[in-house]
Amino acid sequence: MWSLLLSLVVVQCAAGFDKEYVNFGSFVCPREETALGGCLKDALNAYIPQLATGLPQFGVPSCEPMLVPALSIQQSSGALTVTSSFSNVTVRGPSKMRVQEVKVDSKKHKVVAKLYIPELRMKGHYTLSGQLLMLPIEGEGDFSAKYGEISAIVTIILGRSPRHNDVDALTCQHLDVSFHVESATMKLDNLFGGDGDLSNTINQVLNENWKKLTDDLQAPMEEALRDFLKPLADHTFSTLNADDILSS
Repeated sequence: MWSLLLSLVVVQCAAGFDKEYVNFGSFVCPREETALGGCLKDALNAYIPQLATGLPQFGVPSCEPMLVPALSIQQSSGALTVTSSFSNVTVRGPSKMRVQEVKVDSKKHKVVAKLYIPELRMKGHYTLSGQLLMLPIEGEGDFSAKYGEISAIVTIILGRSPRHNDVDALTCQHLDVSFHVESATMKLDNLFGGDGDLSNTINQVLNENWKKLTDDLQAPMEEALRDFLKPLADHTFSTLNADDILSS
């Protein structure tokens, strides 16, 4: 008799616990939106260091280095006009990102995360042609660049995916990334066939106009971050039931 009553109490408590909390990996998060956002932030910050080597068992690739096959830009700033392309670009630094804030909106099926990345370091091959005043510019060789203090906003739209057990899984239907860079530097090797003075002058002009340069590179860099983060979001949210997060 008493054992039966005790069992019923345990079952009821467990059911109540399930309604109030969500299991997110090794984290148990409250369902209330503000508390859930804070818990997701802590959970993501705990898992992010693992991204340096990737999680191949879940289809999440390594982000160190992150690979960008090709970039191309056209830049015109004052007396400088250049067309440049970059290939085989490796990007290091994404695994140092920190999640600063997560907001969950269960009614709009939306999660918005604010990220901070101390720096992104890029290397690869470039080709460049253009003109400075009346002076033709050309070069081909290795390049290196660094973005500093990157603030990023990741917006995720969630959805449902049917399971065989009639309990819908949570899915990442869409993921968008935008970011802002506080500083940037770039060095192009072998400009003018290695002419030191002319090469230094062009590199100086490019770095003086770093804001325009980062604006031109922003769209392809955001796409690269989006391609990296999407498999991570796919795995992360697919482990949850849709009703854990979504209100309808």
